[in-house]
Order: sequence, then structure tokens, then C-alpha cells
Amino acid sequence: MSRAVLLPALVACLLAGAALAGCGVPTGGAPATIAPSDVPYGLASPTGPSPSPAPTPPRADQPQVFLVGADDVLVPRGRDVEGTLPDDLTALLAGLAEGPTAAEREEGLSTALPPGVVLSVTDVAGATATVDLGGAAEVPSGRESRAAVAQIVLTATSVPEVTAVRLTADGAPVEAPLPSGELTSEPLTAADYAGFRTAPPD
Repeated sequence: MSRAVLLPALVACLLAGAALAGCGVPTGGAPATIAPSDVPYGLASPTGPSPSPAPTPPRADQPQVFLVGADDVLVPRGRDVEGTLPDDLTALLAGLAEGPTAAEREEGLSTALPPGVVLSVTDVAGATATVDLGGAAEVPSGRESRAAVAQIVLTATSVPEVTAVRLTADGAPVEAPLPSGELTSEPLTAADYAGFRTAPPD
């Protein structure tokens, strides 16, 4: 029989499930138990997706960037920065301005800071750092603006030598929103924005 005739005949035979025995396909007998030692390696293992690794919490002595998580709660993620103040703070704020890493985005983390924002340390007086905001075409408003300020303040004050932050915009002092919505030109502390680290009540 030629190959051209054989292939259609084979296909027709396979489709006729009730006639498998007539096609020369063995029907087999009763099910048989296979010993685990006879199963090829890996076939007996579960094949579900590998779980994502749990995020590594920042070390107590590690500077942190604060990102927006579930329920708009700000969560810390460690960053390895080198140098001393103000270089380490400059590097840390640059990391915050870049936004979450790919792995952090997979965790569902985001940022309230606008795209293109540039955070610069222009002065450090005592334990108060002046951070200038520039480069952003759009400035967030409402709760998002308060969350953005909270991200900057909590991130900057994760550097041990910094306890307060004063904000400027393109060199000019600005009144920053507190969580209540009230504006202030006073230095901002981590305690001012502690409420952003917990979920709001239902």
C-alpha cells in the first residue's frame, strides 16, 4: 500500500474509537500499578508553577525606599547605597524617583511620585535635609500628593542621620500637605506620616 493511501486509512482508523482493535491498536487489559522506581525522573513530581520568592525585608541598618502597596499602605524596601551624607541620601532618593524594580512591580508595588520627577538634596543642616523636587510635568493632587510626600519623608528619614525633611520646588520653599490635608512649611518628620504605614480603617 502506498504512503498516500496508508495515511488517510490510519487517520480514519484512529477516529473510529469503537474499532481500535480492528486497526491493530492494542486495547490493553486491566490497569497495572507502576512501581515508583520505574517512573522516569520528574514525572511523579508536581508540575505547578513555582511560587514567587517572598520579599526580603530590609535590614534594620539598611536605608529604605517606601513604595505604595495594597490599600495604599507604604511599605519599605531596602536599597544598598554607599557613601556618607549627603551622597547616600542622594542615591537613595534617586532610587525612589526611579520607582519600584521589576521584582517589586511583580509584588504589586507602585509609586505616587509623578513620572520624570527628580529629587535632589540641596542642603543638610543638622539633622534636617532639604529635598528639591523638579522635572515632573504633572504634580499629583489629593491623597496621592500626600502619599508622594510621605514616600519622600519616610525614605529620607530612613537614613540614620536625617530626622526631618524640608521640601522645595525648583529651589523655592513649598508648603507640603500633611495627612490631614493641612499645608505646612515646617520641616516634616516620619511621625507626621506614620499613618501611611497602616491600612485605613474600614
